[in-house]
Amino acid sequence: MKSISLRKIIAIASTFVLTAGLVATAQSSAQADAGLQPTANQLADWKGKEITYYFYNDSQAELDTTKSQIAAFEKLTGAKVKLDVIPFTSLDQQLQARIAAGNAPDVARLNNPGFYYNSALNLETFFGKKYVNDFVKGSTYQVTDPSTKKLVGVPYDLSMNGPFINVDQFKKAGVPVPTSWNWTDLIAAAKKVQAANGTEYAFAMDKSGHRMSTVMSQFGAYMVDRAGRNVLSSSRFRATKALKTITDLYKADQAPRDLWIGTGTKYSSPVSIFVAQQTPVFFSGNWNLATLARDAKFNFQVVPNPKELNGGGWPGGKFLMAFKTSKTPDLAAYFLYYLADANQMEEMCKKAFWIPTRNDLVSKGITYPTRSADMEIYLKDTAATPAAAYGIQTVPTVIAPIYNKLRDLMTEVMAGKITAQQAIDQQIAFINTQLATIKK
Repeated sequence: MKSISLRKIIAIASTFVLTAGLVATAQSSAQADAGLQPTANQLADWKGKEITYYFYNDSQAELDTTKSQIAAFEKLTGAKVKLDVIPFTSLDQQLQARIAAGNAPDVARLNNPGFYYNSALNLETFFGKKYVNDFVKGSTYQVTDPSTKKLVGVPYDLSMNGPFINVDQFKKAGVPVPTSWNWTDLIAAAKKVQAANGTEYAFAMDKSGHRMSTVMSQFGAYMVDRAGRNVLSSSRFRATKALKTITDLYKADQAPRDLWIGTGTKYSSPVSIFVAQQTPVFFSGNWNLATLARDAKFNFQVVPNPKELNGGGWPGGKFLMAFKTSKTPDLAAYFLYYLADANQMEEMCKKAFWIPTRNDLVSKGITYPTRSADMEIYLKDTAATPAAAYGIQTVPTVIAPIYNKLRDLMTEVMAGKITAQQAIDQQIAFINTQLATIKK
C-alpha cells in the first residue's frame, strides 16, 4: 500500500488546527538554531555521569526505539541513562511516591504533567523563551505552569482515539467496512459480526475516562470548556445517552465487563481480546497500532469514528518533563531536548505510529512506511475533532482526576450500583469540587 505523507493531508488538518488554536509557526526556534549541541565543557562534565529516565510504553516499538535512541545519546554525551520502565497503571502512583521520598528521576515520560509542576525544571532556563515555538501551540498547554507561565515540559506525541475492526470477521459476516457511521450503526454492525463469527463479545473499549470523553463529544457533551467552567450540566441528557450507549453493552456482556469491574480503579486495555479475535470492534487509539501490526494474525483496519452531533475523536498525548532534584539538571534537560528533537521524534513517529508535536515535522510531513491508510484515518479524525474537545486542557492540574472519576463511575454503572444518569450527576458534582481547588 502506498505510504502517505502527513504533509499531503495537512490541508485537511489545518481546519482543526486553526479552529483549536493550534497554529504552527512558520519558523521554529529549532530551525533557527539547527539543533542545540553540547559544549565541550558540558561533554567533559557529563562524561560518566548517570541520569534516570522514568518511562512507560504503549508498544514494544516505543521501547525498542527508546533503547536505540538512548544508546545514541550515551555515545554523543559520554553519559549513562538508566531506563526505568514502569507500567502505565502505576505510573503516577509510583512517581508521586518517589518524589515525596526525595527519589525523583531525572526525566520522565508522563500522561498527567499537571501533577508535577512544582517538581519540574523550568526549560526556558536552558533553552530560552522561544523553545516553546518548536511545538504545535495548543500542545504545550499542559506543560506550561499555570502560575509562572513557564514551559516545564514538552509535548512528546499527540494521540487520537478511534475504532479498530477485524476486517476478516466483517467480511465473513457480509458487513461492509465502514467509511462513515454513527453509534447505532456501529453497535448493529458489531452485533451482526459477533453473531456470524461466534465471538465472545461484539465490542471492547479501553477502560478510560479519556476514551469515554470521545463518545461524549460525539453526542455533543463536554465536561470543561475553554474558560475552565463546568459545562457538563448543560449537556446532561446527551452525556447520559452517550454513557448509557457504552455501559449497556457491558451490562449485557456484549463487551468484556470483567475487564472493567475486575481491575479496580486502574486503566486496562482489551488489546489482547482483540488480538485473540474475541471481539470484532476495539475502541482505542493510534498508540496501539504498532502492537496490532506486530501481533494480529488477521486483517484489521482503523476506521473512522462514529458521528452523532459531532465527528472526530478526542485529543490526547504524552509529555516529557525533567525534575529540579536532578544532580545534573543541564544533562537531564538536554536528554529531554534530544528525545524531542526533529530526528528522534521523526524516527519514533515512523516506527511507533505517533502523530508529531513539532512544527517542523508537521510542516515537512511524516511518511509512514507501513499502515499509512490507518494513519490517514487518524489524521482526518484529528481534523474533524471539535474545538470544544480542547476545553479540558485549560485545567491541567485536574484533568486526570476528572477522567478517572468518569471511568470509576462507569464501572459502578456496569456493576449495577448506579444508573447512567446518576453517574453523570455525580460527575457534575465532582467536576465542581475539582475546579474549586484551582487558584483563580
